[in-house]
Amino acid sequence: MIKKRIFGFLFILSLVLLTSSCDQNNKSTKPRSIGNTSEILVVLDSQKQWDNTIGKTIRTYFEQEQYGLNQVEPIFKLAHISKQNFSDLFKKHRNILIVHIDPKIEKSKVESFEDLWSSPQQIINIHAPNNRAFVSTLNENATAIIDKYNLAERKRILSVFRPSSRNKVSSEIAETFQLKMTVPSGFFMAKNESDFMWIRKEANEYSQCIFIISEPYKDTAQFSTSSIVARTNRFLEQYVPGDQRDSFMQIDEEFVIPQGKIIENFVSGYAIELRGLWNVEGDFMGGPFLSYTFLDSRSNKIVTLHSYVYHPNKKKRDLLRQLESILYSTQFTK
Repeated sequence: MIKKRIFGFLFILSLVLLTSSCDQNNKSTKPRSIGNTSEILVVLDSQKQWDNTIGKTIRTYFEQEQYGLNQVEPIFKLAHISKQNFSDLFKKHRNILIVHIDPKIEKSKVESFEDLWSSPQQIINIHAPNNRAFVSTLNENATAIIDKYNLAERKRILSVFRPSSRNKVSSEIAETFQLKMTVPSGFFMAKNESDFMWIRKEANEYSQCIFIISEPYKDTAQFSTSSIVARTNRFLEQYVPGDQRDSFMQIDEEFVIPQGKIIENFVSGYAIELRGLWNVEGDFMGGPFLSYTFLDSRSNKIVTLHSYVYHPNKKKRDLLRQLESILYSTQFTK
């Protein structure tokens, strides 16, 4: 049974590799990486390591629930393989986490490599003399490692989006807000006001949308979660009606409390990330949202880039990750 599973996995990977090689970037000397969005391949010595405290600790961090989704999804999907089966084919995976346990190792350490066996690729090696040291090392570095993988995912998504991003929508964003944003084809401008913009993508099964909200900056209290929610709701009620009469979009504060955190590597160097759920007052629609709020010191305005996904009864993590990548691409035009 195990051999059949490995053969099936190899067959699928071979098809992906064959397909991806057709559009390989001519500028890269490395083969194109394989694997799905938000997926990490964990390489260990044995199945025993996956079943003991090493594997349990890895799963605790990398399979933790993504906050703000209305269906349970982990932040990453994990696959694992033994070093014995870690062939050249598997080395082409986009995200790899390699566990090295050896009593000869004097001091635990974490190594990071990009594009080692394929491109684009993010590899993390964790070296430790024993299981306890490994767990301690991962506990200390998990947040930084997750940030590494998240950054790699955003870069890959933007590399796909960038070729089609010179379009009318991007031009209107630059003209209205003096912001440069990598918005791929498929999105269209639904509303463009001096202080509010609504950018939409309507696919057969899902919707992805971005709002840009701007108002004069007064003080730091505007960066509080309650202030961001209240300000966003005010604009949504004014500009984003629902299908039913007197219905409008709002940030939900009843079922999932919006969760904010400080981001230090955004367009202005500082931003507040907010995750949670949205709904439509007076209707039965909802889904996850993600926003970033920052100060535009050029115009002395506080700006919120607010995105949401509508994909009823389906998984939404990767659709939201696409929007996250678009928002992270934001730069000042001057």
